[in-house]
Amino acid sequence: MTETGPAILDFRMLDGLAFAAARGRLNEAAIPALTASEIGPLFELSNLAAGGLLPAPHDALWLTTNLLGPMLDAIRRGTREWVCPQTRRAGFLSTATPHDINAWTTFGLAAQQAATAEGFPKAVAAQLTAALGELHSNIYEHAQEPQSGIVAFRASRGKFEFTSSDRGIGVLESLRSNAGYGRLNDHGEALRLTLTDGISRYEHQPERGHGFRPLFIGLANLNGALRFRSGDHALLIDGKQPTLMTARPAQKPQLRGFFVSVSCEVNGHPRDGG
Repeated sequence: MTETGPAILDFRMLDGLAFAAARGRLNEAAIPALTASEIGPLFELSNLAAGGLLPAPHDALWLTTNLLGPMLDAIRRGTREWVCPQTRRAGFLSTATPHDINAWTTFGLAAQQAATAEGFPKAVAAQLTAALGELHSNIYEHAQEPQSGIVAFRASRGKFEFTSSDRGIGVLESLRSNAGYGRLNDHGEALRLTLTDGISRYEHQPERGHGFRPLFIGLANLNGALRFRSGDHALLIDGKQPTLMTARPAQKPQLRGFFVSVSCEVNGHPRDGG
């Protein structure tokens, strides 16, 4: 009889755990052994844990963090900026302190170098890093609780992942500060509008609302999976050359703030399922 290893903590599994917890039906003793292999589900778990819905990764007896363990350990120590000293393929930057352009420049360069080292063309790696930089800036500009934010990246075998997470006011409340969206009451629609080029919380400022353009440009011709979470909704986009036109809204358990996960594969490396 062939033995199988732990299941992967992917977003489908995480959603199942979160829904069970939201309904008061989560039985931790019955959760199968899980291993974290991607930073997206791990950081969303951390956000949900901060809200008390699920246990934090280091408290979940059913979760093995493997290579992501050192990153989590550094976060728990209160480290503001960290890049794996052995591989230089993973790192995070906290927004708990005021925006420091020098800190971002150093971190962004590390992310770009990690992507190119794993097979991404330099121009693509630069565009993806620019998108991560926009997400980093958005935490300071829109969350209203920047001390709660963190951005992270990980590169491996032709794959590049990055995330942005905060526990601020969320995209719905942010858009409502624009009088034109004052009556908006749907988190899913707020997510779609937030990603729409030219739309922002700033009324009558046409130069605003273009922060997600670098993301979609950088993903051109790549096989990608994007997940945007705020409130009780997610907006999911995946496939070759992912665009907002292919976005799918989905109801999810409540999540405070704004969470973004992007995972993409350079040509010749098909993205894993799950």
